[in-house]
Amino acid sequence: MPGEKTISNRTRKLLQQTLSDWQQWSIDVEQTLTEPPELIRALLGGRSNETFLVASGGFKAVVRVNSPISEALGIDRQREAQILNLLAPSGVSPNIFYITDEVLVSEYIEGQQLTHQSLKNTATMEAVSVALRAIQAVTMPGGVPRNYQQYCRNYLDQLGDDCVSPLVKQEIETIASAVDNSDWQPVICHHDMVPQNIIENARGVTIIDWEYAALGHPDLDFMRLFGADFSATGGQENILQPLFKVQQAMDKLWLAVQL
Repeated sequence: MPGEKTISNRTRKLLQQTLSDWQQWSIDVEQTLTEPPELIRALLGGRSNETFLVASGGFKAVVRVNSPISEALGIDRQREAQILNLLAPSGVSPNIFYITDEVLVSEYIEGQQLTHQSLKNTATMEAVSVALRAIQAVTMPGGVPRNYQQYCRNYLDQLGDDCVSPLVKQEIETIASAVDNSDWQPVICHHDMVPQNIIENARGVTIIDWEYAALGHPDLDFMRLFGADFSATGGQENILQPLFKVQQAMDKLWLAVQL
């Protein structure tokens, strides 16, 4: 396989098995495969997983091999699958062809990844805002809202005092608790809404990488993209600033756990 020397034995095994199981993939009739997909190349992505472009004829897909430390990173693969299934009719997330706790095969979205600069374009900003509101309009029956204090604590418990001092740990938990105890209605929240996870093309915007998604604060995704002062709900500063600090803390803790 192209590039196989650069991947781990675990990733190689899971990738080969996933490609071997291609007949189990759920693909639209119009895209029915007659030949097994082949690995084209590795894709640049985040730190958590390894992703690959595969193709068969005109069909293209992304195979994501999930991180072996998903639980430590606060990822719930079954919840991700549930959310992707709920979002499928909205058209704002890629089509999913195959999913297990270890791999995900999804539609390859052709287009341009957004940047912070491109988000300054009024039309692009509006398109993204419309997509986020469409996501938030989707209900999640039986879903449990994220407890941000517990979520941060999951990271903090993995880090020693030499990495995060007891005082900083207490500050993070206090701020996260303030967010948890404030008045807000949970919605489906991506929780990793960076420009690189949004692809724009002729059909609009598509949001990828849903592994951290959960019911969460309705301002968090907007704030992550548009800044600490942006509120989609008319929230007041007394909650926006703690929420922004919690988002920053989660980012830094997530990175520290992987070092």
